[in-house]
Amino acid sequence: MEFLHLAASTPPVPEGPNLWKSLAEALLIGLIFGAQRETSLPSSAAGFRDFTLIAMLGAVCGLLNQPLVTLMTLGVAALAWPRFDQRPVESSGLTTRLAALTTFLLAHLTTVPGLPGSETVAVALAVLAVALLEMKTQVHLFFRQTITEVEFNDTIKFLAVIFVIYPLLPEGRFGPYGAFEPRKIWVFVMLVSSISYIGYFLERFAGGWGLRLTSLLGGIASTTAATMAFAKESRENPARLGPLWQAATLANAVQFPRVLALIAALNWPLAVAMAWPLLSMSFAGLLLSLWPVAIAADAAPATNMPLRNPLRLRPALRFGLIFAAIMVGSRAAVATYGEAAVFFTSLIGGLIDVDAVVVSTSEVQAAGRIAGLGAQQAIFVALAMNALFKTGLAFAGGRREFAWRVLGSFAAMMLAGLAMVWFRA
Repeated sequence: MEFLHLAASTPPVPEGPNLWKSLAEALLIGLIFGAQRETSLPSSAAGFRDFTLIAMLGAVCGLLNQPLVTLMTLGVAALAWPRFDQRPVESSGLTTRLAALTTFLLAHLTTVPGLPGSETVAVALAVLAVALLEMKTQVHLFFRQTITEVEFNDTIKFLAVIFVIYPLLPEGRFGPYGAFEPRKIWVFVMLVSSISYIGYFLERFAGGWGLRLTSLLGGIASTTAATMAFAKESRENPARLGPLWQAATLANAVQFPRVLALIAALNWPLAVAMAWPLLSMSFAGLLLSLWPVAIAADAAPATNMPLRNPLRLRPALRFGLIFAAIMVGSRAAVATYGEAAVFFTSLIGGLIDVDAVVVSTSEVQAAGRIAGLGAQQAIFVALAMNALFKTGLAFAGGRREFAWRVLGSFAAMMLAGLAMVWFRA
C-alpha cells in the first residue's frame, strides 16, 4: 500500500516532444562520457556501451521521480561494481567510477519533472566534465612540472585573502568621522594583491605581453592599486624600471575612457562636452606607454623574469594603512569645511575616489545646481588631485626614477587635456 501511495503522489511524467528531448539529452551525456572513456582506457575497462546504459538507467530513474528508487539503484550499482569488475585499478580506477556516477546523476537531471532549464545545465556540466577528463595529461604536467610549490602556496594565500578574511571583516564605518571602513580598505588591499598576483602569472606565461595585459586589467579595476603595484615592483626589480613605468602609464591612460563612460551613463551633455579632452589625455598616455626608447634603455628583458613570490602581502598592507590614513584626513577636512563647495569636494575626494566625484558632480550638474563649465572644472580638479596622490604613492613605494617618470606621464596627459580644451574654446 505504501508503494501505491508513493506512485499516486508521483508528478506526471513529461509527454510529447519534451520527453523525447530529455531522453535524447540523457543519451547524449552517456555517449560523450562513453566515447571519452573508450578512447582513454584499455579495451577491458568500462567504455562506450557501459556509460550509455548508465545514462539510460539514470534517465529512467529521473522519469520515475522516486528518490527511494534512485537511492536503491545507486546502492545496488555501488555494491555490484567491485563484485563484477575484477580488472586491475589501472584499467578501471576511481576516475572511471566517479565518471559513471556523474553520468548517472546528470542523465537523471535531464528527465526530472518540474526543474526548468535542468536539461541545459546537465548537458553543459557533462561537456565540462568530459573536457576535464580529456585534459588529464595537461593537468598532470601543469601541477607537477609547471607550477612550483611557492606558487601553489601563494595561490592558497591569495584565495584566503579574498574568500576567508574579507567575509570576516565587519561592515560599516568606524572611528572618527566614520572614516575607518575595514571592508573598503581590505578591498583596496585585495586589488593591489590581485594586480601583483595576476601580473606575475601573465608575465610568466604571456612573456612581454603579460605586463601590458596586467596594466590594462589594473587600469579597469583600480588605477591607484595598479600604480602602487608597479611602484612596488620597480623597487624590487629596478632593472625593469622602464617597462614598469610604461605599464603604470598605460593603466592610468585607461582611467579616462572609464571616467567618460561613467559620465555618459549619468549626464550625456556633460559627457559630450568632456569627450575630446578626456580622450586626448588617454591618447597621450597610450603613446607614452608604447614609446620604444624607454624599453631600450633597460637591459633586462621581460622574458628573463626572476623567480619570486607571486603574492606579497606586506607592501599591500602598508599601502592599505596609507589609504586608511588619507581617508581619515580627507573626511575630517570635509566635516570641518562642509561639502557645499564643489571644488573643495573635488580636491579632497579626488585623492581617494575619482569615480565618486564624477558621479556626484554629474548628478549635481544634471539637476541644474552648477553650470556645465563648473562641473567640467570640478572633474578635472579631481583627476589632477588623483594624479598627484598616485605620484606621491609612487615616490613612497617605488624608486625615485620610476616616480619621476610617472609624474612626467601625468603631466603630459594633463597638458594634452588642457590643450584640447584651449583648442576647442
